[in-house]
Order: sequence, then C-alpha cells, then structure tokens
Amino acid sequence: RLIGKGGHAEVYRGHLPDGELVAIKKLTKGKTEEDRIGDFLSELGIIAHINHPNAARLIGFGVEGGLHLVLQFSPHGSLASVLH
Repeated sequence: RLIGKGGHAEVYRGHLPDGELVAIKKLTKGKTEEDRIGDFLSELGIIAHINHPNAARLIGFGVEGGLHLVLQFSPHGSLASVLH
C-alpha cells in the first residue's frame, strides 16, 4: 500500500515474512539510470551508517524490479507530516 510520495521516490507499507511492519522506499525518478543508481548507492551508504533513535533503521535493500530500501516503519509517518 502506498503511504507516501516525493520527488524521487514512493514509499509503501509492507510486511516481512516474520510479520514485521516495514516501509519500502522505491526510487522512481532520476535524470538517467546512472543518476538513479548513484543516488540509490549514496542514500544506502548514508542510511546504513546512521544509528540514532530518531532515524529509521535500514533493514535491507533490493535491486530486482527497481531500487528499493527496506526501512523500519514509523507509525507516526514522515518527519514532515509530523511537523505540519
């Protein structure tokens, strides 16, 4: 189920096989395929190294059928939606 959309990505709610609720971020746009891959790798590298209680934890990623980041689900939505 789609739960959010931005300029370069869509975010879906999903479940892992163990039942854990997750957010799946699918990168959708980029100037070129090379730019999309570069943006994906940059974001993956940054998120993989963040360990903070106020940041969504990276659970995994996938590259089949698109570029996907699997993140800890935030029941309160995005930071932007909480602030507005």
